[in-house]
Amino acid sequence: MINLLVMALLASVSIGAVAEHHGGSDKGRKGSMFKQIDVDGDGAVSREEHEAAIVRMADDRRERFNTMDADGDGSVSREEAAAARKQRKEGHSPRDRAVD
Repeated sequence: MINLLVMALLASVSIGAVAEHHGGSDKGRKGSMFKQIDVDGDGAVSREEHEAAIVRMADDRRERFNTMDADGDGSVSREEAAAARKQRKEGHSPRDRAVD
């Protein structure tokens, strides 16, 4: 329970920092972080929008972990992490390579 609370707190701080870093403009291919979170476009992030953003971020992190875990053993070794980083730079998934 405490881990979940800490994760939510860190996520909220991270979202705010990233939103400020992006400056609220339409930089990057996805637009600003604030605009991504402000789903209804009213210029404010509601508690519900914030919570939904945290869920999406956690889902993205789980997906990234699963992608890095190329051998599917439930843990990511330094070698798997390095291979995943290299594959991301090249635009491929480590699982693509493992299936070949």
